[in-house]
Amino acid sequence: MRIRGIVHRRDLPLRGISETERRRLLRQGRVRRVATWYVTPEAPEDLLPILQRGARATCLTAAEHHGLWTPLHSGAHVYRPRGLSPDQLGEEEVGHGRGLRCWPDTDPVAALPLALDHAARCLSAPEAAILFESALHRRKLSMDAVARCVAGLPRTLRTPFSRLSSRAESGTETAVRWWLESLRVTVVPQVWIPAVGRVDLKLGTNWIIECDSVRYHDNLEQFHRDRARDLRLRALGFVVTRLTWEQVFLEWEATSEHLLTALRRRDHRKKLPR
Repeated sequence: MRIRGIVHRRDLPLRGISETERRRLLRQGRVRRVATWYVTPEAPEDLLPILQRGARATCLTAAEHHGLWTPLHSGAHVYRPRGLSPDQLGEEEVGHGRGLRCWPDTDPVAALPLALDHAARCLSAPEAAILFESALHRRKLSMDAVARCVAGLPRTLRTPFSRLSSRAESGTETAVRWWLESLRVTVVPQVWIPAVGRVDLKLGTNWIIECDSVRYHDNLEQFHRDRARDLRLRALGFVVTRLTWEQVFLEWEATSEHLLTALRRRDHRKKLPR
């Protein structure tokens, strides 16, 4: 993936930059050299230490640069050439790859299929699914392209990804749906309810779960729209649960216990009023 403000030295002629021009830009301070790269002030700062060590961004770090919804994480995920040993990575860097003989391209960030391949091997299946489903929802990859990514994985890793859906609209929704499916709960994403519109998840006959997709949701107008929708759903006989990003990714142990309690009562199996 090309990144604005970062050019590999081999690509300078392709950008119309001659050797004389390269030297002039360096003298003027308009670009600086980072290992085999030339960067301008608009280059993302998080990538520069990775490139300086001779590695490149992949997995969760690449997914962020590709514009995907990513779960909470710390540290950078990088893939490395054969000449760079794991102990040469940064203290908080997570290494990927098996020591490539050479880079497949001159881009500073792994192409999305490669980043997803690394994610499937690095993360839990539900975490990797968040990236795959975000790529589908944002039309970064087609379902056929995702299927090819999954087909290249070891058999033990491929099986869970048969549940991937292009209908999930947020990582929060993916995380909750995958947890419910792991319990063999019947759950359908993005269901259309007359007089209400689409809802994130429908469990059984009458339980609607709406998932906030952003941290610290504080849009007052959206808050009022959401509550109006909830009221209409209640009037139709649905039970509505609204989960925040924080409840799913910071307080999941307590959140999942509350959801399990409701599931055990089998309230979601009750018939809707006529």
